[in-house]
Amino acid sequence: MDTKTRLLMMYRGFKAPEKVIALNIAIFLVMVVFNAIYFLFNEYPSTIFGDFFAIPADLGEFIVKPWTFVTYGFIHAGFFHLLFNCIGLYFVGRIFMYYFTEKQFITVYAYGIFAGSAVFLAAYNIFPALANQPFANYLVGASGGVVAITIAGATYAPNLIVNLFGILPVKYWIIGLLLTISYIASIQGGSNIGGNFAHLGGAFIGYFYIKQLQKGKDIGIGFERFWERLVAYFTPKKKSPLKTVYKNKQNKRSTTNKSAQTASEKQRKIDAILDKISKSGYDSLTKAEKDFLFKAGKEN
Repeated sequence: MDTKTRLLMMYRGFKAPEKVIALNIAIFLVMVVFNAIYFLFNEYPSTIFGDFFAIPADLGEFIVKPWTFVTYGFIHAGFFHLLFNCIGLYFVGRIFMYYFTEKQFITVYAYGIFAGSAVFLAAYNIFPALANQPFANYLVGASGGVVAITIAGATYAPNLIVNLFGILPVKYWIIGLLLTISYIASIQGGSNIGGNFAHLGGAFIGYFYIKQLQKGKDIGIGFERFWERLVAYFTPKKKSPLKTVYKNKQNKRSTTNKSAQTASEKQRKIDAILDKISKSGYDSLTKAEKDFLFKAGKEN
């Protein structure tokens, strides 16, 4: 089986939290490799990613870079910043996925990113105390989305027992409450004031989303439809295996139809196996199914 097929199978076997984690890691790898090469040739660090993808607190600067409202959530300040977000997302994502669908995960995560940037911008342009902060007034990181997933899970299943640090059993709502309090307490002083406002934005939207859902109102349905259209737009359409034949060439037409039918059946079998991987993982395949995929990968 070639590397491309193997990676595709592995990715399709991931659940939504793992796909988001993989995307964040891939972007970080691109960023650090580019920055390292840039430094070696220019003798000073690159600021390109921060300049173009981090969201600025200044409204005038933000207006000319509106895409940063989203892109900041996929840029991380360093390895440990990325590591803690990915570890947190992995564990709280597993809890969330126990109760909800992948579309709902993507929706809440995205809403957390949006709410984080909105609250960050509002805070720095409303509160006088933040106008002259000595720290860089830029925001990066996926924390808003991670916190939204965390608080959404804690709101929906408040009495779920979570083993904190693997040893201390605590109700999920307590963890959510303590996190929220810590963000509020960290606003006064520290070097991550903007980040704490973004966390609070994520916490609010996670709580609000679940409360509305429990009232029978799905505030994420519009985004889910948009996401479906976006995915469909970037998903390559399968070409029909049928070929044009001429009526006066009976034998050729018969051979072509047989070949097309075989190719169509083979493609349906591949799709069924990939769907099985997506739902249950690669290990759920039988030996025959693994062998079939291996042969199909070599032929392609």
